[in-house]
Amino acid sequence: MGDLAGDLTLQDLDGQTHRLRDLRGKRVVHLVFWATWCVPCIQEIPTLRDIYTRYHDRGLEILGVAASLDETPEGVRSLARDLKINYPVLWDEGSAAMKSYRVDYIPQNFLIGRDGIIRYTGVGLPSDYETLVEKLLQDGGATEASAR
Repeated sequence: MGDLAGDLTLQDLDGQTHRLRDLRGKRVVHLVFWATWCVPCIQEIPTLRDIYTRYHDRGLEILGVAASLDETPEGVRSLARDLKINYPVLWDEGSAAMKSYRVDYIPQNFLIGRDGIIRYTGVGLPSDYETLVEKLLQDGGATEASAR
């Protein structure tokens, strides 16, 4: 936390490329590493869907990075469709992004300000998640929250 977020370039399940650096200066980003077999990951999805619906037009981007551990793109696509995930789901082939971000546990959440600085990291959503998102959208990223 407090460091510049490392760049990621991953494709979503439709083959569209997403680059984290392209969002710097433009959007607050919630990056979440998850897997289809991870119960806490699945439990976060309704909250993420709701927050994405309410705040995407105000400058929030959520990127769900699907771990390729015992997964297939088809399995992830099927679950994403069943759970009505409305934000981009990226495929982390070979777990390169997980390694880059030193993700040992999932779900692993990173809230990144418009300035590209990581403002929250934790294995779950912070208890004041919506408040933190609103603050980051208002001030452009100068808010830090401790991992809970």
